[in-house]
Amino acid sequence: MNVTTRIIKNSGLLILASIINNLMTFILTLFTARYLGTYDYGIISSATSLVGVFGIFCDLGLATYAIREVSRDKRRTSVYFGTVFFLRVVFSLITLGIYTIFILISHFNPVETDVMLLFGLYMVFNSLTLCLYSLFQSNEKMEYQTIGNVIYSVSVLLIILLLIYIHGDVKVVASGYPIAIVLSFSYSLYITYKHYPKLSISFDKLFIKELFVKGIPFGITSVFTSIYFWIALILLTFLSGSYAVGLFSSSQKLLLVFSAIFTLISNAIFPVMSDLYIKNRDELANVYHKLMKYMLMLGLPIAIGSAIYSKDIIYIIYGSEYVVGANALTILIWAGVFMFLSSTCSTLLGAINKQFTATKIAAIGAMFSVVLNTFMIMKFSYIGASISTVCTEFVILLLMLLTLRRTEYSISPRKSVKPVIQIVIANIIMTIAIVYPHLTFLVAVPVAAMVYVVALLITGGINREDREIVLDFIDKFRNRNR
Repeated sequence: MNVTTRIIKNSGLLILASIINNLMTFILTLFTARYLGTYDYGIISSATSLVGVFGIFCDLGLATYAIREVSRDKRRTSVYFGTVFFLRVVFSLITLGIYTIFILISHFNPVETDVMLLFGLYMVFNSLTLCLYSLFQSNEKMEYQTIGNVIYSVSVLLIILLLIYIHGDVKVVASGYPIAIVLSFSYSLYITYKHYPKLSISFDKLFIKELFVKGIPFGITSVFTSIYFWIALILLTFLSGSYAVGLFSSSQKLLLVFSAIFTLISNAIFPVMSDLYIKNRDELANVYHKLMKYMLMLGLPIAIGSAIYSKDIIYIIYGSEYVVGANALTILIWAGVFMFLSSTCSTLLGAINKQFTATKIAAIGAMFSVVLNTFMIMKFSYIGASISTVCTEFVILLLMLLTLRRTEYSISPRKSVKPVIQIVIANIIMTIAIVYPHLTFLVAVPVAAMVYVVALLITGGINREDREIVLDFIDKFRNRNR
C-alpha cells in the first residue's frame, strides 16, 4: 500500500467525521453561547481551559509513544495498550483528585465550583476515550475513532439542547458534557473488546521504564503545549473575570475548530510518518515538505477571510452581545496559520524519535506565553491575550524550523520561496475579489473559494503533481466508500 493510499485510508472517514463534528460544534456553540450569555458562557470556557491543562497529566505521553511503536509492529498491540490503558486509569484518578483540591481552594463561587467539578468527570472519561482512540490510530483503524467522535458530538448537542429546552441553568448545561463523553467511551470500549486481542498488562520493570523514559517527553510536550495554548484563558479567569473570558473564548473556540482540522490530519499521518522513518526516509521528507505547503495553502485564506469578516462571523454564531469582542478574532485567527505549520513540524519530530527536542521547544513556548500573557492581559485584557497567543505560536514555529534545519528534513529557503510567493499572490487576488466589491460574508465565502482555487492554478501554487494527488485522492476515496 503506497503512502498516498495509506493517508487516504486513514483520513477519508475522518474528513467526513470532522465535517459532522464541526457542524455539531457550530450548532452547539450557537445555542449555548446565546442561551447562557457572556458571563455563564465564560464559566464553561474557564472550566474547559482548566481541564485542558490538567487532562494532560492523565497520560504523560505514553499513548503517543505506544502509537509510534505499535504502528511499526502490530504484534505489540496487546501489551503496549493494555499497560498504557491501566496506567491511564491510575493517572486519571490521581489527576482528578489533584484537580478537585485545586478547584476547592481557588475561591470560585458555588456555581463556578460545581461546573468545574462536572468538567473534572468529563476530563477522566475523555482521557480514557482518547487512550482507546490511540489504539485505533496505531492500527490505522480510523473508522472506529470516527464513529466515536460522531457519537460524542451528536450526543452532546442533543443532550444540551434538551437541557436548554427545559430551561436548565449553567450547571445543568455543563452536565451534558460528561454524559456525552461516557457514551463515546462506552462505544470505544465495546469496539476494543470485540475487535482487538485481549489487552495484557506488563509489570516488567524494563518495559515500564521504557514506556516512561521514551513516552514522557511526548507528555511533557503536551503539558507545555497546553500551557501556552490555555494559559490565556486561565489568566483571564483570575485577572479579568468571566465576562472577558466569554469574549475571548468566543474567538478561541473558532481557533479550536481551525486547529481541529490539523489534529485530524495529524492523527492520519503520524503512524505513516513513524513507519516511513524506518522504511523510507526520502519519502518521509517528501511527505513533510508537501504537507507544509498544503498547510500554508489551507491556513492563509481561512485567516484572511476570518480577519476581514470577524464581526459578521461573531454575530452569526454568538449574537450581538459578543460582537464587541470581534477584534480578538481578527488578531487570534493568525495564530492558526502558525499553528498549522508548527504542528506539522512537531508531528515530524515525534515520528523521527526527536520528541525531547519538541519538548524543549514547547517548554520555551510555555514560559514565553506565561510571561507575555501576564503582562498583556493586565494591560489590554482579552485583546492582549489574543496578541500573546499569536506571538507564542510564531516563536514556536520559528524554533521548530530552526531545529529541523539541522536534519535531513530541512526545508530549503531557495526552493520554498517560489511556492510561498505563489500562495501569497493567490491570497492577494482572493482578497481583492471579496473586498473591492464589498461582498457580504455569506456571498464572499463561495466566491473566495472559487477565486482562490483558480488563482492557485494560474500562479502555479497548485502544480501538476498536486493535481495528480488530488485526483488520486478523490478516486481512492470514492472507491473506498463504494
